[in-house]
Formats: sequence, C-alpha cells, structure tokens
Amino acid sequence: MKKISILSLLVLLAVGTASAQSFSDAADKAQADLEASLEEFAELQEAIADEKIPLSRELDELERRAISLRQQERDQRRLVDHEQYDLSEMQNRVSSLRDNNNYLSNLMRDYIRRFETRIHISEVQHYQDVISRATEIAEGDRDATSTERFDAQLAVIDAAFDRLGEVIGGKTFEGEAIAEDQTVKTGAFAQAGPFVFFHSDDERVIGEAVMQRGGGYNASIYEMDSGFHTGIRDLAREGEGVVPIDTTLGSARQLIATRDNLIEHIRKGGLVMIPILALFFVAAGIAIFKWLEIGGVRIARQDDLDVILSNLRKGEKDAAIRHARSVKGPAGEMLVAAVENADEDKEVIEEQLYEVIIRTQPKLERFLPFIAVVAATAPLLGLLGTVMGMIRTFRLITVFGTGDAQQLSAGISEALITTQFGLTVAIPMLIVHALLNRKAKGVVGSMEQTAVGFINGVTEHRNGNGDEEQS
Repeated sequence: MKKISILSLLVLLAVGTASAQSFSDAADKAQADLEASLEEFAELQEAIADEKIPLSRELDELERRAISLRQQERDQRRLVDHEQYDLSEMQNRVSSLRDNNNYLSNLMRDYIRRFETRIHISEVQHYQDVISRATEIAEGDRDATSTERFDAQLAVIDAAFDRLGEVIGGKTFEGEAIAEDQTVKTGAFAQAGPFVFFHSDDERVIGEAVMQRGGGYNASIYEMDSGFHTGIRDLAREGEGVVPIDTTLGSARQLIATRDNLIEHIRKGGLVMIPILALFFVAAGIAIFKWLEIGGVRIARQDDLDVILSNLRKGEKDAAIRHARSVKGPAGEMLVAAVENADEDKEVIEEQLYEVIIRTQPKLERFLPFIAVVAATAPLLGLLGTVMGMIRTFRLITVFGTGDAQQLSAGISEALITTQFGLTVAIPMLIVHALLNRKAKGVVGSMEQTAVGFINGVTEHRNGNGDEEQS
C-alpha cells in the first residue's frame, strides 16, 4: 500500500516537471505572440489614426450631402404638394368656370327661345338665320367649341338689343306674309311697338300683320278697309302715315274671329248634333202641319146652331141637314149626325154626338205626343253630347296635361254646344206642344159646347110640343 503511494508520488513529480517545462515554453510563445499582436495593433492604430481624418472628412461630407438631399427631398415634396394643391385648385376653378359657362349658355339659350316666341311673327323671318345658327350650335353641333357657341348666342343678344332700339323708334323691313286667301305675298312691314302693318308689292294685300302661325314663320294679314290703305302704304314705304291702332292689342279682332257662323257652330257639336237637328226638323214640320190642321178646323157658331134648331122646330129637317153640311170639319159632321138623330131619345142623341167627338179627338191630337217626346229628348241628347265632349277633353288632359288652358277651354265650350242646341230645340217644342194641345182641346171643347146646346134646344122643343098637346 505504501509502495503504491510512493510510486504514484514519483510519477506525479515526473509529470509535474515535464508540465512545468511545457508551460514555460508555452508562456514564452504566448508572450511572443502577444508582443507581435501588440506591435500589429500599434501599427493598426497608427494606420487608423492616419486614415481617421480623411474618413472623418469624408463622413462629414457624406452627412452634409445627406442633409442636403433630405432638404431637397423635403423641398421637392413641398413643391409637389403645392403643385398638387394648385392643380386641384385649378381643376376646381375650371369646373366652376365650366359650370358658370354652362349656366350662362343655358340662360342665353332660354332667352333665345323666349326671344323667338315673343317677337312679332313677322319678325321671325328677319332674325331666323341668326336664331337658327345659335340653336343649331347649342343643341345640335357637338363639335362646336364654347367660343363658337357663345359667339352665336351673343349674336342673337346683339340682334335683340338692336331690335329694341329699332322698335322704340319704329322700323320697316321686307318679308313675306300670308294673305286671307292663303297665298304668300312679298312686301314691306312697318312696325311701331307691338303694331305691325303690311303692304304687299302688288298692292293687293294691305292690313295688319297678326300673330298667327298657320303659315309657318310668316305672319297672317288681317286685311283692312280701303280707307286705311293709303296710311299703311305711306307708313310701310316712307315711314310716316296715319294707321288704325287697336288699343286692345288684337283682343277685339280675336273675339270677332272666334264668332262662328251657324254651320261651323253646328259642326263643332259633333255627331250628337245629327239626331238633335233631325228631331228638330221633324218636330217643326209636324208642328207646322198640326198648326195648319187644327187652325183650319171650323168651329160651329151659335148662329149655325140657331138656324138648325129653328129649321127643326119648323119641321124642315132637310133644310137643317143642308145647313149642317155647310159647316165643314168635325163640327159639321157632328151637326149632321145630331140632325139625323134628332127624333131619337136624348140618350141616343148624346151617344151619337159623343161618338163623333171621341172619333175627332185622336185626329186632332195626332202627332202631338211626338212633339212632347222631342221636347223631353233634346236636352238629354245635348247632355249626352256634352258628356262625350268632356270625356274627350279629359282624355287630352291625360295625354298632354293642363298646360294649354286655351285649348282646354275651347274643348269644353265645344262640348257645351250640344247642350245649347238641345235646350234650343226643347224650349220652343215644349211651348208649341202646349199651344197645339190647348188649341186641340179648344176645338173639342167647342164641339162639346155645341153638342150640349143642340141637345138642350131639342129637349126644349120637345117639352114645348108636349105642353101644347096637353093643353
């Protein structure tokens, strides 16, 4: 055990001696390396020290360049932002100016449209070229520039201002017009304010130019009496003349123009006018016939009755019959029947006379109910025509609206024509029926009175003869 420990100790000593020698060598080597490294480090420090100043200068230069580039970048961004703001501002201004231009263009277009419709119809042909050019560029020519559009519209406005000065002082111009026979005439117009007169070159058409567009862009001429021709001719040719002035600005003339003759008035009533007029003419013919028929019936006079009764009292029955036959009409027929049955009982005589009266009454009242039917039907037909006309008017309102009140009022007035004629037919027919009916009843009443007088006369004669026989 001790031996092993000693041996181990000896080995460790040997190893330690060897290791110490190795450590010494290693330390020397490390020292040499350290010195070499320090020398190399010193050289590097010297090299770094030599290069530090240029590098610092280069770094400072690069930093200055970086700062300058950053400043340039900021300036460029600021410039770009400013330019973008200016561009946006310019775009907004351009958009605003474009809107203003469009607004002004629309205003001038509306003015041109009103100018064309408000000037006198005779002037339209005078300004038609400049108006057509402005309208064509504003609405039809998409290739036209804004400048061309404004120039064309301003030309119309300039013409409107020139016209204003001319109208105030009066002006004359050449043109075409439509005569009353619908022929086109060339001549001279003379305008003073709202009044325009025309004198044709052939001197056949002279009068006032009225606002009627039936001839397109040409005025229609309301021809005047020959007494005004000289004044109109002087005004149109020389600029001075005495002319008639309608202070109602054509209202009186238009009112006269709306007056239709009877045929035109009937045509405006439509198809319902046919049965209304047909019933009227038939009823009027019947009324005339019945008036003559009933008026021609002779009424038995008291003298006739006295003569017949006197002949019967004398026993001259034939003479009584002859006189009864001399009375024409149903009254004479009744008297003949009365004389022929004078010897019969009173009841028989009454029946015979009543039979004649009953037979006569339908003849007298024949066709009178038809006149009453016409008097009751005509207003209904007129109302039917009015309803049909109103339906047609409201149908037009559904399609075209209520913008044109003049057209609607004309349609309503035409619809009321049938009612007018229906009442015009009904009222006189009602009166005629009442007169004829009264006249017929008067004839029947006269016959009844005559019959009563005859019966009373015969009865008195019989009673008188009976008293004589008894005495």
